[in-house]
Amino acid sequence: MRRIALLAVAVGGLVAVAVGALVSQSDAAKRVSAITPSPAFTAAEMNAPPGNNWLSHMGNLQGWRYSSLTQINKANVSTLKEAWHINLGTCPAGTKNASCGSLEANAVVYDGTYYITTPRGETFALDGATGAQLWMTPPQFESTPKCTPTGDCEPGFNVGSGGRQPGVAIGEGKVFNGTRDGFIVAMDQVTGRVLWKTEVAPWRKGGKVSAAPIYVNGMVLIGNSAGDNGGISASVHAYDAANGRELWAWSVIPHKGQPGGNTWPANDPQGSPYGGGSIWESPIIDTKLNLAIIGTGNPVPWNSRGPGMNLFTDSIVALNLHTGQLVWYYQTAHHDLWDADLPNNGVMFDGKYKVPVKAKVKVKVRVKVKGKFVTRTKTKTVTKMVLKTRPAVAYVNKYGMTFILDRETGKPLLPIPEEKVPQSTAPEVNTWPTQPIPKADNVLFNPLSRDGTRRPCTDGNITQTNAYVPFATATAPDGKPFKIGCAYDPYDTTEYVVQPFEMMDWPASSYSPENKTFITCGVSHRARAFKQIPRASQVVGANGGYGVAALGVGDTSTSNTGNFSSLNVETGKLKWHQQWPAPCYSGSMNTASGITFIGWLGEGNAQNGKGFLQAVDTATGAELWKSPLLSAPVAAAPVTYMVGGKQYVSVAVGGQSHNDVSRPLGLTNPARLRDDSVYTFVLP
Repeated sequence: MRRIALLAVAVGGLVAVAVGALVSQSDAAKRVSAITPSPAFTAAEMNAPPGNNWLSHMGNLQGWRYSSLTQINKANVSTLKEAWHINLGTCPAGTKNASCGSLEANAVVYDGTYYITTPRGETFALDGATGAQLWMTPPQFESTPKCTPTGDCEPGFNVGSGGRQPGVAIGEGKVFNGTRDGFIVAMDQVTGRVLWKTEVAPWRKGGKVSAAPIYVNGMVLIGNSAGDNGGISASVHAYDAANGRELWAWSVIPHKGQPGGNTWPANDPQGSPYGGGSIWESPIIDTKLNLAIIGTGNPVPWNSRGPGMNLFTDSIVALNLHTGQLVWYYQTAHHDLWDADLPNNGVMFDGKYKVPVKAKVKVKVRVKVKGKFVTRTKTKTVTKMVLKTRPAVAYVNKYGMTFILDRETGKPLLPIPEEKVPQSTAPEVNTWPTQPIPKADNVLFNPLSRDGTRRPCTDGNITQTNAYVPFATATAPDGKPFKIGCAYDPYDTTEYVVQPFEMMDWPASSYSPENKTFITCGVSHRARAFKQIPRASQVVGANGGYGVAALGVGDTSTSNTGNFSSLNVETGKLKWHQQWPAPCYSGSMNTASGITFIGWLGEGNAQNGKGFLQAVDTATGAELWKSPLLSAPVAAAPVTYMVGGKQYVSVAVGGQSHNDVSRPLGLTNPARLRDDSVYTFVLP
């Protein structure tokens, strides 16, 4: 191999360092001028499994994260070597700690140019073959205080360390990115120059964007996530890709008088416009049925809301792609008290299922004619269960329950009975008597309840409080023991109840069409202790709503383990199932050669924070390759693409804050290991 060299390019006060072939600044300028603007992609192009290009952060509109490339295969994947890595230079000078934010973005690649975003919202264009930076566009926040004539001033926006920014979209010669202050921005794909900017939700009312935009049919779709912080209710929007004009919007929380509005208590300000329902992921798109399907977040406050199912929170909803009107919904948790929502991306596929079909059959009946019984043939309509191929959609909730629905009707294709769950008569708790619990295998390693409901339960001896004491032996803040419980156990003002919490979050799920498997990545044995705050004691926050408004004791992430699972979507049975010593947070990507790529937060329980990329056999989960240790935990899903006849596998490496197990200086030291790098691999 030839000797590699370092390239440092200063852009806008930020320094990017690439490891790869030596590239001069004049060469980089030539490469910028050679960037190919993307066309107005057709639905067929966006639906197809990606090949040379990775056109969407999820690979395609169905959310598969699956590539048709086969140059890297099971026979040669073990020889993968680093092609290049780049330090984006967005961390504060001299730091590799939590102030860097959470780098969880998936790249988009077109004609050899690699587009990615950072926690604070910087957008980069890189050379996909060398990692050389081509341009960088920083976000433009409203930093000037807003003052009234009387001299009262509100501060400008402070992005801090940023937050989860999962990716960008491209189309019509533009790069689209959502921002932490609630905007969507379109940039020129060749130069990075901002072309238009449109507000999705006002940041002064808690508005922010935590989901990646999706380009389809000349539109850009995006949702906002202003829920748990007491901001305005979340919504999904469609914009004209050409100019940013809003085409339609749909609110998760219905207004009074709208469908679903009666599922919120009357005269309660915590319905619209402050009911929660954050959008954490992009919609997946069915361009044949003209549907945008998305999972919604939990209601707020977490308790003491008044009675009702609280539609359309905790729901899988299908919207008309062109009008935003609700077509169907399926609620996965009724009157959620536990933050049991749907932050993970769904996948679409066609599968064979037994479905009810009405058929006319001829039957013989005995009838009385002129006083005598005779046999007659009669046509009768009956319902039969017939094996048919149906358009399906699958989502996994935070409890590891997989909901597989008919995407034309929203009805379950595999059984999801409404199970009776424990109830509370305490004031203002307002538990719902049943919850939908799928019969499909649970993808977690948590123990299940013994009451027949298959509810995940907390092991109080494994899960520790944030003071590193097992919940089973710890004393709660009120001086009492913790009560160790299961999912959907009610809680009130009398004690802290420990329950599974945020186990299957937003690490990217994927789909293997060859194996008919839904591949998921999450956290096992994560828990939280809940205690109710009565409404009279809840306080409205600066954004106008109550927010969480519940007492809680979190666990320590170092007591959590991981789960990496492959579920057959036609049978609901696990094909393979791995328990990891550390949380699984990267998410997965598959290829047509039968390989699944997945990132790790670190070795062992990941306290060293030295992540790595792994390749496994998609059919069995067996390891095929492991990269050298990288500079930080891997918390983003990998992507693959081809430039100059070579297939590359690439992943952002920077760690994440939601379940940060890195403790490079010991358990009691607050230091956490982060970075802002991209590592890319190729066959030698």
